[in-house]
Amino acid sequence: MYHLNELPTESDDFLLLRLEPCEIVSYSVPGKSNVVRLYNLEEQFVLDHLTTTYRETGELYCVELRGDEDVALVYLHYLDENDAKAEVLDFAEQSAAQISEELLQCHDKVFRLFIEHFYDGESFDYAAKIVTDADRQALLANPGERAAKRMSNPRFVQMLLNNSGNYPHEKRVPCDTHTIGIMLQCAPCDLLNFVIQEMTERIKANVVPKLDKTDDFQFIMAEYD
Repeated sequence: MYHLNELPTESDDFLLLRLEPCEIVSYSVPGKSNVVRLYNLEEQFVLDHLTTTYRETGELYCVELRGDEDVALVYLHYLDENDAKAEVLDFAEQSAAQISEELLQCHDKVFRLFIEHFYDGESFDYAAKIVTDADRQALLANPGERAAKRMSNPRFVQMLLNNSGNYPHEKRVPCDTHTIGIMLQCAPCDLLNFVIQEMTERIKANVVPKLDKTDDFQFIMAEYD
Protein backbone atom coordinates (compact mmCIF):
# COMPACT_ATOMS: atom_id res chain seq x y z
CA MET A 1 0.00 0.00 0.00
CA TYR A 2 1.28 3.46 -0.89
CA HIS A 3 0.38 6.95 0.24
CA LEU A 4 -0.41 9.15 -2.75
CA ASN A 5 2.88 11.05 -2.52
CA GLU A 6 4.81 7.77 -2.32
CA LEU A 7 3.49 6.24 -5.54
CA PRO A 8 6.31 5.16 -7.85
CA THR A 9 6.26 6.77 -11.28
CA GLU A 10 6.65 3.43 -13.09
CA SER A 11 5.60 -0.09 -12.13
CA ASP A 12 4.71 -3.40 -13.75
CA ASP A 13 2.36 -4.15 -10.86
CA PHE A 14 -0.36 -1.55 -11.33
CA LEU A 15 -1.78 1.04 -13.68
CA LEU A 16 -1.03 4.65 -12.80
CA LEU A 17 -3.10 7.26 -14.62
CA ARG A 18 -1.64 10.75 -14.80
CA LEU A 19 -3.80 13.85 -15.21
CA GLU A 20 -1.61 16.23 -17.18
CA PRO A 21 -2.02 19.85 -18.30
CA CYS A 22 -3.97 20.63 -21.49
CA GLU A 23 -6.64 18.00 -20.71
CA ILE A 24 -4.34 15.02 -21.27
CA VAL A 25 -4.53 11.68 -19.45
CA SER A 26 -1.51 9.41 -19.78
CA TYR A 27 -0.18 6.14 -18.41
CA SER A 28 2.67 3.73 -18.97
CA VAL A 29 1.40 0.33 -20.09
CA PRO A 30 2.32 -2.18 -17.36
CA GLY A 31 5.05 -4.50 -18.60
CA LYS A 32 5.79 -2.33 -21.63
CA SER A 33 7.84 0.79 -22.29
CA ASN A 34 5.26 2.78 -24.24
CA VAL A 35 3.10 5.61 -22.92
CA VAL A 36 -0.55 5.94 -23.91
CA ARG A 37 -2.07 9.42 -24.08
CA LEU A 38 -5.72 10.40 -24.29
CA TYR A 39 -6.60 13.95 -25.26
CA ASN A 40 -9.34 16.51 -24.64
CA LEU A 41 -10.39 15.06 -21.29
CA GLU A 42 -11.36 17.50 -18.58
CA GLU A 43 -10.06 16.47 -15.17
CA GLN A 44 -13.47 16.57 -13.49
CA PHE A 45 -15.01 14.45 -16.23
CA VAL A 46 -12.32 11.82 -15.71
CA LEU A 47 -12.81 11.83 -11.95
CA ASP A 48 -16.59 11.53 -12.32
CA HIS A 49 -16.75 8.87 -15.03
CA LEU A 50 -13.71 6.61 -14.69
CA THR A 51 -14.75 2.99 -14.15
CA THR A 52 -12.93 -0.34 -13.85
CA THR A 53 -14.05 -3.85 -14.73
CA TYR A 54 -12.47 -6.98 -13.27
CA ARG A 55 -12.37 -10.58 -14.43
CA GLU A 56 -13.97 -13.31 -12.33
CA THR A 57 -10.47 -14.17 -11.13
CA GLY A 58 -10.13 -10.70 -9.64
CA GLU A 59 -7.66 -9.41 -12.24
CA LEU A 60 -8.21 -6.04 -13.85
CA TYR A 61 -9.86 -6.37 -17.27
CA CYS A 62 -10.37 -2.82 -18.47
CA VAL A 63 -10.61 0.84 -17.54
CA GLU A 64 -13.24 2.96 -19.25
CA LEU A 65 -14.77 6.41 -19.22
CA ARG A 66 -18.53 5.93 -19.03
CA GLY A 67 -20.51 9.07 -19.78
CA ASP A 68 -24.26 9.45 -20.08
CA GLU A 69 -24.28 8.04 -23.62
CA ASP A 70 -20.75 7.08 -24.63
CA VAL A 71 -18.19 4.59 -23.35
CA ALA A 72 -14.53 5.17 -24.17
CA LEU A 73 -11.84 2.59 -23.56
CA VAL A 74 -8.89 3.86 -21.54
CA TYR A 75 -6.91 0.66 -20.89
CA LEU A 76 -7.31 -3.04 -21.65
CA HIS A 77 -5.36 -5.67 -19.72
CA TYR A 78 -4.47 -8.81 -21.65
CA LEU A 79 -3.57 -12.07 -19.95
CA ASP A 80 -1.02 -12.96 -22.63
CA GLU A 81 -0.39 -12.74 -26.37
CA ASN A 82 -3.09 -15.29 -27.20
CA ASP A 83 -5.64 -13.35 -25.17
CA ALA A 84 -4.65 -10.14 -26.96
CA LYS A 85 -5.02 -11.78 -30.36
CA ALA A 86 -8.45 -13.14 -29.43
CA GLU A 87 -9.66 -9.72 -28.25
CA VAL A 88 -8.39 -8.01 -31.40
CA LEU A 89 -9.93 -10.71 -33.61
CA ASP A 90 -13.29 -10.19 -31.92
CA PHE A 91 -13.01 -6.45 -32.60
CA ALA A 92 -12.09 -7.12 -36.24
CA GLU A 93 -15.06 -9.43 -36.77
CA GLN A 94 -17.57 -6.99 -35.28
CA SER A 95 -16.10 -3.98 -37.09
CA ALA A 96 -16.01 -5.73 -40.46
CA ALA A 97 -19.65 -6.76 -40.06
CA GLN A 98 -20.72 -3.19 -39.21
CA ILE A 99 -18.74 -1.63 -42.05
CA SER A 100 -20.00 -4.24 -44.52
CA GLU A 101 -23.60 -3.61 -43.55
CA GLU A 102 -23.24 0.10 -44.19
CA LEU A 103 -21.41 -0.35 -47.49
CA LEU A 104 -24.13 -2.66 -48.77
CA GLN A 105 -26.65 0.16 -48.45
CA CYS A 106 -25.22 1.42 -51.74
CA HIS A 107 -27.27 0.23 -54.71
CA ASP A 108 -25.58 2.38 -57.36
CA LYS A 109 -23.01 1.17 -59.87
CA VAL A 110 -19.74 0.89 -57.93
CA PHE A 111 -16.43 1.85 -59.52
CA ARG A 112 -14.00 1.46 -56.61
CA LEU A 113 -13.97 0.13 -53.07
CA PHE A 114 -11.08 1.54 -51.07
CA ILE A 115 -9.65 0.48 -47.74
CA GLU A 116 -7.61 3.27 -46.12
CA HIS A 117 -5.49 2.76 -43.04
CA PHE A 118 -2.91 4.60 -40.94
CA TYR A 119 -1.04 4.04 -37.68
CA ASP A 120 1.81 6.00 -36.14
CA GLY A 121 2.11 4.08 -32.88
CA GLU A 122 -0.57 6.24 -31.25
CA SER A 123 -3.29 7.30 -33.66
CA PHE A 124 -5.03 4.58 -35.68
CA ASP A 125 -7.33 5.03 -38.63
CA TYR A 126 -9.13 2.46 -40.75
CA ALA A 127 -12.03 3.09 -43.09
CA ALA A 128 -13.69 1.81 -46.23
CA LYS A 129 -14.77 4.19 -48.96
CA ILE A 130 -17.18 3.24 -51.70
CA VAL A 131 -16.95 5.17 -54.99
CA THR A 132 -19.74 5.03 -57.54
CA ASP A 133 -19.52 5.46 -61.28
CA ALA A 134 -21.19 8.84 -60.80
CA ASP A 135 -18.35 9.83 -58.45
CA ARG A 136 -15.86 8.88 -61.16
CA GLN A 137 -17.65 10.99 -63.74
CA ALA A 138 -17.76 13.94 -61.34
CA LEU A 139 -14.01 13.68 -60.71
CA LEU A 140 -13.20 13.46 -64.42
CA ALA A 141 -15.41 16.47 -65.12
CA ASN A 142 -13.78 18.54 -62.39
CA PRO A 143 -10.33 17.18 -61.47
CA GLY A 144 -8.99 20.50 -60.23
CA GLU A 145 -6.94 23.17 -61.96
CA ARG A 146 -3.53 21.50 -61.63
CA ALA A 147 -4.77 18.01 -62.52
CA ALA A 148 -6.69 19.32 -65.54
CA LYS A 149 -3.39 20.16 -67.24
CA ARG A 150 -2.33 16.49 -67.15
CA MET A 151 -5.56 14.77 -68.15
CA SER A 152 -4.18 13.90 -71.59
CA ASN A 153 -1.82 11.43 -69.87
CA PRO A 154 -3.64 8.07 -69.43
CA ARG A 155 -1.27 6.98 -66.68
CA PHE A 156 -1.96 10.15 -64.70
CA VAL A 157 -5.72 9.71 -65.14
CA GLN A 158 -5.46 6.18 -63.76
CA MET A 159 -3.47 7.46 -60.76
CA LEU A 160 -6.10 10.14 -60.22
CA LEU A 161 -8.94 7.62 -60.27
CA ASN A 162 -7.13 5.20 -57.95
CA ASN A 163 -6.43 7.77 -55.23
CA SER A 164 -9.17 7.57 -52.60
CA GLY A 165 -8.37 11.08 -51.40
CA ASN A 166 -9.83 12.49 -54.62
CA TYR A 167 -13.34 11.39 -53.66
CA PRO A 168 -15.71 12.89 -51.04
CA HIS A 169 -14.63 12.38 -47.44
CA GLU A 170 -18.20 11.77 -46.32
CA LYS A 171 -18.17 8.48 -48.20
CA ARG A 172 -15.76 7.00 -45.64
CA VAL A 173 -17.09 4.29 -43.33
CA PRO A 174 -14.67 4.05 -40.38
CA CYS A 175 -14.32 1.52 -37.61
CA ASP A 176 -14.13 2.51 -33.94
CA THR A 177 -10.62 3.88 -34.32
CA HIS A 178 -10.28 5.02 -30.71
CA THR A 179 -10.96 1.59 -29.25
CA ILE A 180 -8.65 -0.35 -31.55
CA GLY A 181 -5.96 2.29 -31.13
CA ILE A 182 -5.98 1.70 -27.36
CA MET A 183 -6.12 -2.07 -27.85
CA LEU A 184 -3.05 -2.03 -30.09
CA GLN A 185 -1.05 0.16 -27.72
CA CYS A 186 -1.86 -2.08 -24.74
CA ALA A 187 -1.12 -5.35 -26.54
CA PRO A 188 1.99 -7.33 -25.52
CA CYS A 189 2.74 -8.05 -29.20
CA ASP A 190 2.41 -6.33 -32.57
CA LEU A 191 -1.12 -6.92 -33.88
CA LEU A 192 -1.39 -4.05 -36.35
CA ASN A 193 -1.09 -6.09 -39.55
CA PHE A 194 -3.26 -8.80 -38.03
CA VAL A 195 -6.24 -6.52 -37.37
CA ILE A 196 -5.91 -4.76 -40.74
CA GLN A 197 -5.78 -8.07 -42.59
CA GLU A 198 -8.69 -9.59 -40.68
CA MET A 199 -10.99 -6.61 -41.22
CA THR A 200 -10.01 -6.19 -44.86
CA GLU A 201 -10.47 -9.84 -45.81
CA ARG A 202 -13.89 -9.95 -44.17
CA ILE A 203 -15.09 -6.73 -45.79
CA LYS A 204 -13.88 -7.89 -49.20
CA ALA A 205 -15.58 -11.28 -48.85
CA ASN A 206 -18.82 -9.85 -47.46
CA VAL A 207 -19.24 -6.86 -49.75
CA VAL A 208 -17.57 -7.22 -53.15
CA PRO A 209 -19.66 -10.17 -54.46
CA LYS A 210 -22.89 -8.34 -53.60
CA LEU A 211 -22.13 -4.98 -55.22
CA ASP A 212 -23.43 -3.85 -58.59
CA LYS A 213 -19.99 -3.22 -60.09
CA THR A 214 -18.66 -1.52 -63.22
CA ASP A 215 -16.65 -3.66 -65.65
CA ASP A 216 -13.44 -1.96 -64.46
CA PHE A 217 -14.23 -2.17 -60.75
CA GLN A 218 -11.25 -2.48 -58.40
CA PHE A 219 -10.79 -3.21 -54.70
CA ILE A 220 -7.85 -1.13 -53.47
CA MET A 221 -6.18 -1.13 -50.07
CA ALA A 222 -3.71 1.64 -49.28
CA GLU A 223 -1.82 3.03 -46.32
CA TYR A 224 -1.71 6.81 -46.15
CA ASP A 225 0.56 9.16 -44.23
